[in-house]
Amino acid sequence: MDGLPYLARRIADLDGTLGYPHLATDADPDLVRCIVVMEQVTSTGPIRDTHRMPLVTASEADALVGGCRLLARLKAAAPEIVTGPLRLDTQYWIATGKPSHVPPGDRTLSESSFITAANRATAGPSTKPFGLGLFTATGGFAIHGMWRLYLDLNWGSTLSPLPWHTWAVQPRREIRIREITTAADWVDFVRSYPIQDGQLLYPDWSAAARDWDAVHMTLRAITASQGLYFPAERGIVAAPYWDIESTLWLRWCFNSVHLVEVTG
Repeated sequence: MDGLPYLARRIADLDGTLGYPHLATDADPDLVRCIVVMEQVTSTGPIRDTHRMPLVTASEADALVGGCRLLARLKAAAPEIVTGPLRLDTQYWIATGKPSHVPPGDRTLSESSFITAANRATAGPSTKPFGLGLFTATGGFAIHGMWRLYLDLNWGSTLSPLPWHTWAVQPRREIRIREITTAADWVDFVRSYPIQDGQLLYPDWSAAARDWDAVHMTLRAITASQGLYFPAERGIVAAPYWDIESTLWLRWCFNSVHLVEVTG
């Protein structure tokens, strides 16, 4: 399946006049539109039939996304979200009421409840692992990151029930961050730390943790790669589904954490 028309429709939706939900807050409409469009690209499990895969080369995807007007506007306002590099002084983690998202005990965020990628193998190959590390989003546009806005847009969802605990985390300065700013960066990352499952290639997060403390997935990279498969020498890079700008911390790298908001 040719992935270019699939991606072209995504760019057209981002640059078009797609309506977006009403919010009580004055959320940036471009950021809202980006979340609404990207969350429609959902995973139904890995596709094994190459004829059904939306296949595209990384260079083709990046060239098409390079013309997206919405991303250009967001980049002018907040380049750290769209293309990086990661801004360390405005990172937020949000625990929702879902038990699996809440650290054991009294909802405090601490190193003792952190599971490093090096100390735990994932349950299976994954382009976005859960059950290890910590995902943060970069604050901006007067909100605590895109994940907080995503929750507002999906208010009342049983997947992320109230209360929401928002934590500000302050990473150390001497850390190694792998910036994923394009589809080509994503493919190079997976090729550098591959796990093969049939013909599909996934990141080996434990191997990546030997070289990197965190992986920052920018909004441009997500737009160019969400739900798409990329041919590589040893197989096909599996489709990622990150939805929003975020950073996966593979080990505890924080000088301080503090609770800034409780919602609900």
